[in-house]
Amino acid sequence: MLGSSANAFDPCIRQLVAMINPQRVLELGCGRGKFGEMLQQRNVPVSLKAVQKIFSDEDLPQLRARGYEDVVDADIMAYFREGFDENYDVIVALDVIEHFLLSDVMSIINFALYRADYMLLVWPSAHPQAADTSAFDRHRASFELRDLSDRFDVVFYAQTGFAQMNCVHRYHVALLRGHMNVKVLPPFAA
Repeated sequence: MLGSSANAFDPCIRQLVAMINPQRVLELGCGRGKFGEMLQQRNVPVSLKAVQKIFSDEDLPQLRARGYEDVVDADIMAYFREGFDENYDVIVALDVIEHFLLSDVMSIINFALYRADYMLLVWPSAHPQAADTSAFDRHRASFELRDLSDRFDVVFYAQTGFAQMNCVHRYHVALLRGHMNVKVLPPFAA
């Protein structure tokens, strides 16, 4: 069974995607295909590829129905270690990078920014999660804006959160500029 990402930033993600207006997209860990559905709602043709570990026979037809032309059945870290030469307008990772060690997260982001104009990230911080259903469910990294802005060009960032017991959980969305990208985005509408 594929997972899904939180909905806190859906309107923001839609607006960022409209500003980028991507033609070629790579999604890391597409889950049930929520991002593909968002792209379908725009009614703008997009070449959409995903790297997603497939867990059941129903997963691939479900993702194809949501606009994923190509789904690479692979572990994301193994996919990045092997490397790829395709270029994308945006590489998307919604609620997936917290499942890797922090050093691997930074490696994935760094490599992605060589292959894309932008990288769109959504992730929780200070939000421990155990592996109840699969080893892929475990959260292994927690990081903040400063961890990204010290190393990469952050062109958009927002944060939200909630309190639970004695913990404050934060959710983040960030748009990072690719290393070779000289594009300037239009102003973000409030």
